[in-house]
Amino acid sequence: MTNYQVFGDAKETLLILPGWRRSASEWLPIAKSLSDKYKVIVLDLPGFGVTTLPKRVFGVFEYADFVRKFLQKLKINKCIVLGHSFGGRVAIVLASEGNIIDKLILVDSGGIEQRNLYAKLISLFRLIFFPILMLLPVSFKNKIGNLMGSEDYKDSGEMRKIFVKIVNQDLVSFLPKIKVPTFIMWGDRDNVLQVSQTKIFKKEIRGSRVRIVWGAGHNPHIQKPEQLVVILKEIL
Repeated sequence: MTNYQVFGDAKETLLILPGWRRSASEWLPIAKSLSDKYKVIVLDLPGFGVTTLPKRVFGVFEYADFVRKFLQKLKINKCIVLGHSFGGRVAIVLASEGNIIDKLILVDSGGIEQRNLYAKLISLFRLIFFPILMLLPVSFKNKIGNLMGSEDYKDSGEMRKIFVKIVNQDLVSFLPKIKVPTFIMWGDRDNVLQVSQTKIFKKEIRGSRVRIVWGAGHNPHIQKPEQLVVILKEIL
């Protein structure tokens, strides 16, 4: 089952892709605020919200294919896409293809894997030893998960294999392929994905623009929704 909600009936469509472990429900106030000028669709990606878990281990490209087929089913040939965090990863892949998205908005987006040596070793551990880890007792798996230091990893449950696959897919090489107008929005207090990453996005995506949501962390749509809506209305 695929869960999504639609607000407004304008000709131009804005698709919102929530982040990891996030659902469409938390974006409803934003969607309603923009529905006077846009047909706003908020989608639960597979495994989140009410949408069914994937039947196999998805990566970013499988999620992008899911969104592509979703839009085709709704007979939407072009749209604006807003991707938050993990949803930004999916949006990057779609935008790099250049045939579905006509404007891209990345909100505290994933996709750039800036890692120190420790983080790289953790990623290598996940890739090599994950199958073995799954055979161990739950109590031991939790201890290993705590050492890994990722709340997203520890709380992913049935989505853990998908999480491991996704965080090891660096999308920097896809950024120069994006030719559509792109806006990069970031909370200046984001402690999940550092605001300094906006420099890389701006450098790699030609003509892109950066807007800061002051006082917000990784989830500006929850922490500073009014400010986020003001910026969105300006750039849209």
